[in-house]
Amino acid sequence: MGKHLRKKLGELLVDAGIVSREECSEALLEQGGSKKRLGELLVEKRICSEHDIASALSTQLGIEYVDLKVMPIEPVAVEIIPERVARKHLIVPVSVEDKDLHVAMHDPFSYEALEDAKFASGYRIKPYICTKSDIVWAIKKHYNLKASLESVVEGMASHQKVEVVQEVQDDEVDIKDLKKQSSMAPIIRMVNMIISEAVEQRASDIHLDPTSEELIVRYRIDGFLRRSFTLPKWVQGAVISRMKIMARMDIAEKRLPQDGRITVLINKSMLDLRVSTLPTKSGEKVVIRVLDTKNRCVTLDQLGIEGEDRSIFLSLIQQPQGILLVTGPTGSGKTTTLYGALSRVQGEEKNIITVEDPIEYELEGISQVPVNEKIGLTFSHTLRSILRQDPDVVMVGEMRDLETATIAMQASLTGHLVLSTLHTNNAVATITRLRNLGIPSYLIASTITGIIAQRLVRKNCPSCKKAEKGCREDLARLGMEEIGTKDLKFYRGTGCPNCGGFGYKGRTGIYEVLVLTEKMKELISDEASESVLRETALSEGTKSLAQAGMEKVLQGITSMGELLRVICTDLDFDSRRSRLAESGRQDPRALQEVHSAAS
Repeated sequence: MGKHLRKKLGELLVDAGIVSREECSEALLEQGGSKKRLGELLVEKRICSEHDIASALSTQLGIEYVDLKVMPIEPVAVEIIPERVARKHLIVPVSVEDKDLHVAMHDPFSYEALEDAKFASGYRIKPYICTKSDIVWAIKKHYNLKASLESVVEGMASHQKVEVVQEVQDDEVDIKDLKKQSSMAPIIRMVNMIISEAVEQRASDIHLDPTSEELIVRYRIDGFLRRSFTLPKWVQGAVISRMKIMARMDIAEKRLPQDGRITVLINKSMLDLRVSTLPTKSGEKVVIRVLDTKNRCVTLDQLGIEGEDRSIFLSLIQQPQGILLVTGPTGSGKTTTLYGALSRVQGEEKNIITVEDPIEYELEGISQVPVNEKIGLTFSHTLRSILRQDPDVVMVGEMRDLETATIAMQASLTGHLVLSTLHTNNAVATITRLRNLGIPSYLIASTITGIIAQRLVRKNCPSCKKAEKGCREDLARLGMEEIGTKDLKFYRGTGCPNCGGFGYKGRTGIYEVLVLTEKMKELISDEASESVLRETALSEGTKSLAQAGMEKVLQGITSMGELLRVICTDLDFDSRRSRLAESGRQDPRALQEVHSAAS
């Protein structure tokens, strides 16, 4: 809009119904005998609020209005403008973007303020509009950041000592002022407390979720995200900056996702923190995967695989060649199972090499190679090189594509035991997945020795678990209604201080172990359908995930509700589809809803 068409402030306030034309005229007459601006006079007379004036100015000038109490302010920006300049002109630096410094201003008409800010910073100034009271509040908070943060972290400091083992050096940071702010004692204590509390609560992931008004800290415990506490919005910039510096990230880049890594020492335990940032509307979201690389490699005895299935699993990993696949959705413990297998077969007489993305646990006596796609170190490229290293056992973190799967199968044919993972719902579905990748059925039949599908279920808290009545409908959903509920005992945790009120503590695995017998291999080579393969596997004694889970329920290890949460059976989907058909809902979108619910 041209400058000559821009409405004056008084006209905007009148048009918006904030002030009357008479009130505006009186204020304009009074303004003539003073040096005050129209907005100041209207606020002094309590005709309108600071927010009304700021919003009107934003419309008049086309400059964005911001609320500093809910907008993250970057420590690096605060350090660029001296406090005396900020107080003199009532301005607050908000963020840095390339050569632009975004500054919140009470008076965007002040040429002197813009020039002083430009001279003091050396940046081009991009103004925001906000209220005078917000400016005063923000100057007090952010130019006295240490004292303000002390009040936030008071009483929050953890008793555990967190030591950053590998932290970025000063000469690696382009903006040293940001490191100075983010290395303040209160911010360090706050970040250390977030990490140490996650370790205390056995969290696998830490989530820092920015919203429009606060920064939410959540932990993923036993597969579920739980809100731990919230932090005021104004500390968001300092907390995330500290995380990014520790993880060797580009602290000036806020528009693109980044990945980094932190090594910390807590209570003599070395932890590997994998940090990921994602730009969102409310600021950068940070997710941290917590890995205890030294001490948390689970043995087979801890996995939860029992009885005959355990014996079969042990025989599969003792084979001199062939492929053993572990399948399941993300977060179902596939890699942990493979680590357990490797720890069982490792020895001085065997050369074991893995290719992983990323390396989750360090295994002594095993050569582990991390994937680095940025430099071309992909699964397939690394696997080719590994085969020239005279390996006995090779673990491939994931069969992501046809090339990787083909090389793995060639390796198994030439006398290597190959362990890997895939994302499928059950063991037999893995055959279909490999066919879809482009692997010929005859090659699948001749190379795959066994497939293990798995899920993780939460364990009932031993301190508060109580017996509960079984439900026939629940058994029917698992296809086990014939066993009845009369003499069966089911258990469920009711919640106590020991489990944080959730009724569950820890997780265990349930497994579907499929061995490719000669009959199964013939059917696969003959392109038999997935349903035929599954029927054959069950007839030969393969225990389904539902059956394996039911054993855990009857032992009181987990609850029926937890099993039904993680297991989606074909019977479950079919029953829902039948109920829809009976009710006359034949809309394809309705069937899609049921399919999504079952998935």
